[in-house]
Amino acid sequence: MSSKLLRILFPRGKEEPGDRTQLKRIQKALGYHFKDHGHLTLALTHRSFTSPTHDAKITDNERLEFLGDAVLNTCVTDYLYHRFPSTREGRLSKMKSLIVSRKILGEVAESIDLGRFLFLGQSEEDSGGRNKRSILSNAFEAVLGAVYLDGGMDEARKMLNRLLMPRVDGFLNEKSNINYKSRILERAQGDGFGAPHYRILSATGPDHAKTFKVRIEIAGVAMGEGEGSNKKTAEQRAAECAVRAYSTEKIREHKERKVNDELVSD
Repeated sequence: MSSKLLRILFPRGKEEPGDRTQLKRIQKALGYHFKDHGHLTLALTHRSFTSPTHDAKITDNERLEFLGDAVLNTCVTDYLYHRFPSTREGRLSKMKSLIVSRKILGEVAESIDLGRFLFLGQSEEDSGGRNKRSILSNAFEAVLGAVYLDGGMDEARKMLNRLLMPRVDGFLNEKSNINYKSRILERAQGDGFGAPHYRILSATGPDHAKTFKVRIEIAGVAMGEGEGSNKKTAEQRAAECAVRAYSTEKIREHKERKVNDELVSD
């Protein structure tokens, strides 16, 4: 990008996202030095920046985002496959979906302050685009695609090994990222008990601020209760209780008693 264009786009006295100092900073944060800075500059260019008022030769980072997404999925899949050798395919798929999600990639992008280096149009700048998870996660994928183009798959993998992979266990174990309903469903069905049933016990309070109380039952056995401002949250909390209290012996004993009671009544 020419120095003339930079002077037009960025007011005097402000840091310019595309100047040499800034490019050095983002490369240091990434842990990768680009042979072709054009790849990096393109990866940092949001589509809002490419308007008729700017240089017609400037393009945005969406093609690099597409490439980076494929590289990311390949690397994360390979990592999870070797990191969790005893985990079934269904669980691995859910783990991968979380790790490559907008939420997680946005957090990783925030950890290297990626937003400050982006080229944004004025409207996106004014609306806080540098802090939007959607923009940050897409930019992270674009940067990964740029590293792949510039240095190959090994360098792309090294970047992820520095920035993403060391945090995988933390992301997977972070309470807000755990889908307890999915976990208890897998366990119950895997043990032959069928899908859990969620029963609403109460819904109290005014319409705009209700509190729901839900009980989860597996094969007729109450395994936990949860409360929340909506049914989904209450069910998630009940499922969390069920995951912690889950006992195949307890459920089987209940089923056996039920069968015996039915035989006696007959």
